[in-house]
Amino acid sequence: MKTILVDDELLALEQFEIECAGMAEFEIVGKFNRPKMALEYAKSNRVDFALLDVEMPEMDGLELGRKLKELYPDIIIVYVSAYSEFSMEALKMKADYYILKPYSSEDVKDVLKRARLLAHRQEKGIFMRTFGHFDVFVDGKAVYFPSAKAKELLALLVEKRGGILTTEEAFTLLWEDKPYDDTNYSLYRKVAQRLRENLEAAGIENILRVSKGGRSLNTELFDCDLYQFLDGEEKSRKLYSGEYMSNYSWGEYMIPVLDRILEDEKQRKSPQAALQADYTGRGKR
Repeated sequence: MKTILVDDELLALEQFEIECAGMAEFEIVGKFNRPKMALEYAKSNRVDFALLDVEMPEMDGLELGRKLKELYPDIIIVYVSAYSEFSMEALKMKADYYILKPYSSEDVKDVLKRARLLAHRQEKGIFMRTFGHFDVFVDGKAVYFPSAKAKELLALLVEKRGGILTTEEAFTLLWEDKPYDDTNYSLYRKVAQRLRENLEAAGIENILRVSKGGRSLNTELFDCDLYQFLDGEEKSRKLYSGEYMSNYSWGEYMIPVLDRILEDEKQRKSPQAALQADYTGRGKR
């Protein structure tokens, strides 16, 4: 990603430059202490990722971000500031992330990880919709699943958010009325095989990972409204209307969690703290 760093105090961004140097995806093409110079550069040179200070002379970072978005609608923008009151305004103009000064090395690594994930998702054009009915889209077109159970297995994997879904856990949720034993294990094997075949037919088989412990998804290769919601993206917060994976009975367990996150947001609490506090007992039927 072609990256620019913009701060009237360039020394404040040295840490980002050092971290970027160890990641091949990030190519720093410009460092600017004057926002207007950064904008002039972007008018004639492609920019994929911009790290912007909020308070700067001539033009603040929020205005610069809006102008960069006009040039490159898919640009990834991260703001840094010593003041938290700018965070809501930054998110309203569709910034991808916001961190406060002074930031640590871990903060820097987290920002770069998020930018890399967003870039991968934009490149692939795979979207998983969980609000309402679960569906999968590739380049804007819905993917057809001949096997309903295979599609449900994928939905379970999406909810795991990259974590491993064990065979026993998947079986218990897919067939609530059947015991998990050697006799019924063949049912799961057939569904798992059909899922792989369905993904191959859609050309997205690389999102699936199979390990000794079970199955998982490479979340770097697709986007998902649930993930956006949990990351605090305003667009996905608006898309959620109280329905989640409504084609599956087990989806109802996530709804109180999402509702609580929205409520906690009003009280300026952490979405991830609410998730950890409430999302317990999932799958305990």
